[in-house]
Amino acid sequence: MRRRGGAAVRVTLVEPRAPLQATSQFSTECYRDFFVDTALVPFMSRSVSLLEELAETDDAINLNRRGYCFFAGSDAGTKALERFGVQASSFGAGPLRRHDGSAGRGLAEYERSPANGFRGPTGLDLVYGPELIQEIYPFVTSKAQVMLHARRCGWLDAQALGRAMLTASGGQVLRGEVVGFDTHQGAVTAVQVQQNDGVAVSLKCDAFVNAAGAWMERVNKLLEAPPLPLKNEVHAKVILNDVQGVIPQTAPFMVWRDQVDLDWEEDMKEFLLELDDTATGGMVNSASWLAKQPGGQHLRPCGNGRVLLLWEHLHRHVPVPEDPEMPISDFLEMYPELCVRGLKEMVPGLGGYVEGLGKDTSVDGGYYTVMPDGRPLVSPHGASNAYVCGGMGTYGLMGSPAAGELLAMHLLQEPLPSYADACLWPRRSVPEEEVIDLLDESS
Repeated sequence: MRRRGGAAVRVTLVEPRAPLQATSQFSTECYRDFFVDTALVPFMSRSVSLLEELAETDDAINLNRRGYCFFAGSDAGTKALERFGVQASSFGAGPLRRHDGSAGRGLAEYERSPANGFRGPTGLDLVYGPELIQEIYPFVTSKAQVMLHARRCGWLDAQALGRAMLTASGGQVLRGEVVGFDTHQGAVTAVQVQQNDGVAVSLKCDAFVNAAGAWMERVNKLLEAPPLPLKNEVHAKVILNDVQGVIPQTAPFMVWRDQVDLDWEEDMKEFLLELDDTATGGMVNSASWLAKQPGGQHLRPCGNGRVLLLWEHLHRHVPVPEDPEMPISDFLEMYPELCVRGLKEMVPGLGGYVEGLGKDTSVDGGYYTVMPDGRPLVSPHGASNAYVCGGMGTYGLMGSPAAGELLAMHLLQEPLPSYADACLWPRRSVPEEEVIDLLDESS
């Protein structure tokens, strides 16, 4: 039990698996505070501040601030990164600095990010020209014309964050599944749980929160609440054992923005056309891999010589059932090779793995649960004392501290922050600007 604002709060987390075993365990564990949305900027800035508060003493969550680095090798890509840098800065991401080597100053005013720790520069930096870019990251292609380095970003230990938040709440974990509700006069009075050991229990409650991630709509139906416009997407990552030492373990999170050609040999093109099974309802859309692919492929080192590789668009066409399975068993068999082929445009050294991916290369993943407008869902819903918390898709882990805090404010009827209205359902406002996601570029 914990007290907040004088109120005693007892939290019970009903979870059929160990906490964070469904989605967050399989994420890239990253965070960022740059968004082009007037609601998301203060929401995520608050969330990052809470992460930094958790890390302030002994940094038990292993928070770093290496940043996100976006690269482009085309004029269109350069203009896109410049536009995004200006917009992100105007929306609160901090000052935008430009480094083009003019007046012979080179990188004199560019501050390198520390490999460890979460104290460092904020804002964004645009670095122009392959010479300056390779002075910072020698392993990046000489085709890169520009690098946008967003600073108040990095990654953390998701499991440690979960433990810290559970400890701070004073909560307990009940291993089981929500199977029903008791209600009275429009309020939830008890939650029916089927424990993993087969024992049925009834949990009396003053409030209920549906934070079931990919299973939110299933729980929502149990409560007979109005449907939510949530969509589940497969999120998959490759864990590459970088035995060739291509990516330094001190590198930041890195993204290639431009379209890429995957450079297939002629016999491989024929094979991919034959492999495609989408005409018969399959998920292998290999014929489409012969065309130019959208940018957004990214990587980061993850310790012990390993590197995470991701390219979200490759699984976006895969249908997800209403009640998705976990763990996910069906990934594209060629996903590791596709990621390597896409990322060698940014880091040519990765080309050495195209024909030589080791057996210790693996793929895992979970689900992104997203709202159509890309904003969080933290709102009363379904009963007078019931709430929903989720729908944050690509920023679920990093947004969880602010989402949890906002939810607690709702529960305890405390004054709400400025971004609370944007998280309600039904929506009361829409984004004023087109939301740009540089991790999912299709142009």
